[in-house]
Amino acid sequence: MSQYRQLLLLAQDVELASPAAHRARALAKATGAGLHVLGVFEPQGLSNWREEQEIDQQIADQFSHYRTRLNETVQCLRADHGRTTGQAVQAEDPLAAVLDCLLELRPDMVIKDTEVVSALRRVFGGSFDAQLVRASPVPVHLVPAGCTPLPTMILAAVDTSLSAQQHDFNHTIVRAAIAMALQCDAQLHLVCAYAIAPAFVADTSVALDWVEEYVAALREPFDELADAYGVAAQCRHFMEGAPVAVIAERVRALAADVVVMGVVQPKGLGKLLGDTTERTVSAGHCAVLAVGPASPIAIQPPMES
Repeated sequence: MSQYRQLLLLAQDVELASPAAHRARALAKATGAGLHVLGVFEPQGLSNWREEQEIDQQIADQFSHYRTRLNETVQCLRADHGRTTGQAVQAEDPLAAVLDCLLELRPDMVIKDTEVVSALRRVFGGSFDAQLVRASPVPVHLVPAGCTPLPTMILAAVDTSLSAQQHDFNHTIVRAAIAMALQCDAQLHLVCAYAIAPAFVADTSVALDWVEEYVAALREPFDELADAYGVAAQCRHFMEGAPVAVIAERVRALAADVVVMGVVQPKGLGKLLGDTTERTVSAGHCAVLAVGPASPIAIQPPMES
C-alpha cells in the first residue's frame, strides 16, 4: 500500500526536464500519488530604462507566456500520469507563495532542484532552499544534478547525543526514510556520527575507560532505534567524526541516492555556518530529504511489545 498520496513539485523549468522533475514524476508513477506542479515565475531581462507601466506590462506578458507553457507541459504529463495537476504563481515573496500552497494542499513531500549558491551568499544572504527547509510544514526533498529518477540506496542520519526530544525526532527521521524506501524498493541504511571532545582525552591514562563508557552510552540508543525498525546490523553505521564529513563518506562508500536528515534551527555560530542538513545540501553529494520535527510521516512508530 502506498504511503504517499500527494507530491508537490516546485519548478521553475516549464519543460519539467530537471532532476527534481524526473524524481517527482518517477515517484508519482511508482506510488500512484497525485503530482501537483507549482511553477514559481521570476521575471527575466527587465530594463531599468523603461517606464514603470512598461515594465509591469513586460512582466505580465512574460508571466502569461510562462503560465501557458507550463499548462501545456502539465497536460502532456497528464497523459502519462492522470493525477498530474499544475499552476503558475507570480509573487513578490516566492517563499510565502510556496508556503501558502503547502498549507492548502498538504502534500506528503515537496520536491525541488537543489539550489546552487556560493559560500558567501550562504553566510550573508542565505538561500531559498535553506529558508524553505526551515519553514516547510512537510518534508522537503532537494535533488541535485546527476540523480537517477528513483533512488535505490537511502541513508537516514540520526543523532543520539541529545535530549529525549531529539530521540523522538530520530524516530520521525527514520520513519520518513522507511516511507521513501518502501515506495522505491530501496535499501535503507542508518548512520550516526559522534565526537569526543579533545579536553576529555588529553590524559590518555585516565580517559580510556571514560571514552568507552561514553561511546557505549551513545551506541545503545542508536542500536535500540535500529532494532525498533528492523535495520540489519550490516546497515548500521555508528562512526566517530564530524557529522557532515561522516555523512559524506558514507554517501560515497554506499553510493547513497538520498540522505534523510532532520531540520533544526541553528544557534550561535550555526546561524552563520548553517546546520548539518544545510551544509550537506550545499555539498551536493546526493539528494537530501529534510524532515522537520513536526513533519507528518505516514508510517506509524513501532508498537510497544
